[in-house]
Amino acid sequence: MKSKLSARDIQSLVKLAIWVAVIAYLCFSSGDRINNLKINSIVPEWIIPYLDKIVHFVMFFVLAFLIKSLYWQKTVEFQGYYILLVAGVGYAALTEVVQYYFIYMRSGDVFDFFCDLAGMTLSVFVFPLWP
Repeated sequence: MKSKLSARDIQSLVKLAIWVAVIAYLCFSSGDRINNLKINSIVPEWIIPYLDKIVHFVMFFVLAFLIKSLYWQKTVEFQGYYILLVAGVGYAALTEVVQYYFIYMRSGDVFDFFCDLAGMTLSVFVFPLWP
């Protein structure tokens, strides 16, 4: 029989759900809304080239880190951890497909997807080093 979720487990699940929602907001906002943020005026492309790719890397690094922390706390079983990571990869692909076909002034980018995967992969290796 499985034990009930502790308050810490529920807190970790809520953090994961909030982060998934943040990624969805950032990825599924229209190009107009993103342009209104005027990020290029704050951080010009020549100061931080490929800022978009860095943002994708960080978003999915944190996503995989939160997923890994669920496993680490034994909130999900070991097999569930891999299922969650595969779901993360699927989510990364979904964000690009939705941007390509359905979001005004946005375009799906295979390189964004690769940055998502790179962030998730590095997170899996960095997590054991985290105190």
